[in-house]
Parts: sequence; structure tokens; C-alpha cells
Amino acid sequence: MPASPPTVPSTDVARHLANLRDVGGMPTVDGGRTRPGVLWRADAPLADDATDAGPGGLGWPPGSVVDLRNPGELPAEHPLPALGSELTHLPLIAALSPAEQARGRAGELDAGELYLLLVRIGEAWLPQLVGVAAYGPGPMLVHCAAGKDRTGVAVALLLRAAGVPRDVVAADFAATNEHRVALRDRLAVQGAIEPTVEPDRVGVTPAHLEPVLDLVDDDPRAPFREAGVPDDDLDAWRARLVDAG
Repeated sequence: MPASPPTVPSTDVARHLANLRDVGGMPTVDGGRTRPGVLWRADAPLADDATDAGPGGLGWPPGSVVDLRNPGELPAEHPLPALGSELTHLPLIAALSPAEQARGRAGELDAGELYLLLVRIGEAWLPQLVGVAAYGPGPMLVHCAAGKDRTGVAVALLLRAAGVPRDVVAADFAATNEHRVALRDRLAVQGAIEPTVEPDRVGVTPAHLEPVLDLVDDDPRAPFREAGVPDDDLDAWRARLVDAG
């Protein structure tokens, strides 16, 4: 019996952001709750996307976009500024040392180690990230290629700094795994992976974020201060995200 042909992802489905979500509605340690329409996270927007609404039916496009991809991953032109978004590029992997980048290319850098390295080079990106989060037009969309690793670290740090509990942040990170099939299909249509790749291959491993969460348990703002982010900017970010009730 001949083998079945590989499943070809639906182009129509893949024209919608696969990993787009709002972090609104999360509790904080002091009884507050995060506001919807402030911080969105996603995989990379594409020029021919059919996405025309934000999470929960909110307006599109986002006011600010923070793109965490390397220059070599970028298209000729990001599609969202043409729709009215303000774009900030923060190429995280490019900010690593040449030796660390070489280890990554060789497959010698696991995700957990990479996440910690991103925190430790915070001076290269955290001040700009918080500046957009606190003062840029909203909502703010943070994305990388798949919206799971670099985006996962950035969003986790922002949420913890605003007072969202560790377990809630961990659950948001793991929520990418609910979108693995759609994310696999979208990446396959882009040619980034083969369409036969198992969806598990494009998910996240929650344990990989634990060292970052351990690092900020005692003082969630510590990596930001060490990176040169003023407390006033962190206060402004929290005031923007959190409804104190």
C-alpha cells in the first residue's frame, strides 16, 4: 500500500497569527488584575496575513510592535508599520557574544541556558522594551518568529515585574503548546520547517523557563535595575498594565 502523502497545511489558516494572545485578566500578588488591550504576544506577522482583529476582537493593528528577531530573520519590510504601528527592533540573539551565538548554531545551547543568557544581557534590550511598554502607543505586541522562546522570556519578565505571580506567568508561557498545530502549519507555509514536522517540535518545555523564574523570585525587578531601567519606568509600566481595583 503506498504511503500517504504528507499533510499540506491550510494556507488560509496559516494566514492568521497562530500564537496571538492577550495577557489581560491575570491576577497580581496584591489583588490587582492585568488589563486587556495592553500587552499582546504572538508569532511574527506576515505581509499577506488575514489577521484583522486583535485578541478578543479588539482593534488591529497594535499601537506598538517590538520585534525580537535577528536581522537575518527579517523580511524586507515589517508589515505592521504600514498599518499604523510604531516598530522597535530588539535583536536578542544578535546581542549575545559571538561565542554564544556559535554555540547556538552548533546546537550546543539548550533553551533553558539561552533564556538565562537573554536575561543576563538585559542592558541590550530591557530598557528599550520597558520604554515602549510604559510609554509607547498601545496595545504593544511583542513577537519573535514563533512567539514562544524570546517572546516567552520577554513577556515573563514584564509580567513578573508588574506583580503577576510565578505560577500564572508559567501557565502563560506553557499556553503556546495549545497552539502547536497552527504554529507548525504557519511555519511550514513560510518554509521555515517541513510540513511533516510533529507539532510537539514547535512547542515549549515549561521546565526551561524555571531558571528564569527562580532568578526573579526574590525581586522581580532586579534584572531590570541591573540593566539600567529606572524604577519610575517600571512603576509606569505596572500602572499601565494593572488595574488595582
